[in-house]
Amino acid sequence: MTYKRSLLLLIGYGFGATLSVFYGLVEKQSLFVTFVCFHVVVCLCIPLLHGWWEGTLRQSWLLAWGKIERRGTIFGFMFGILIFAGAITGFWLLLQTDGRADTIRRILESWDLNRRWIWWFSLYLVVLNSLLEELFWRGFVLQRFKSAISRPVAVILTSFFYSLYHLVVSTVLFGLKWGVLITLLVFLVGIVWGWMKGKFPSVYPTWFSHMLADLGLVVPILWWIF
Repeated sequence: MTYKRSLLLLIGYGFGATLSVFYGLVEKQSLFVTFVCFHVVVCLCIPLLHGWWEGTLRQSWLLAWGKIERRGTIFGFMFGILIFAGAITGFWLLLQTDGRADTIRRILESWDLNRRWIWWFSLYLVVLNSLLEELFWRGFVLQRFKSAISRPVAVILTSFFYSLYHLVVSTVLFGLKWGVLITLLVFLVGIVWGWMKGKFPSVYPTWFSHMLADLGLVVPILWWIF
């Protein structure tokens, strides 16, 4: 695959991720549709089909997972705890505005999330969402960007596309001003995770860190929204 074609494909995948989230949450207003479009089509099918097309599916899969090691795992947990605390604090500050918790709950309910499914949703978001995002962004997209452009630019570009669809979610829930700020913070976290992927090549450090970050979003929803 030529350099230019490979780069354009990856950029297309990046925008495709945001379009899948926009379609599911804004157009269809359904978490189920969003998870199918984003997790199944984007995070699973795109890397598998791309790897099959390149003839490197097995090699790419093993590279994306890597082997768990102690130092990276500890670093991932430590950074994850920091994000967990920051997410809960930020959520609490945002909910100080009168009526915001009720507004967020109504939006989530319009996406078919209710008390009946909230625990299953929380488990899915913390464990599977974090894993699929790490395998896709740091395990697939970042690794292929690195083969086409310099590593720093690859990390920045991957973090940009990773944060872009968070702008959709955060703007719908909190408004444009807070949505932009939250997206900027997600971008910076993505930069750190991109650096971690280079320092600790396996998926586990960033996955464990990402799980704690998502837990920092789930806990306020369980405590203060539902």
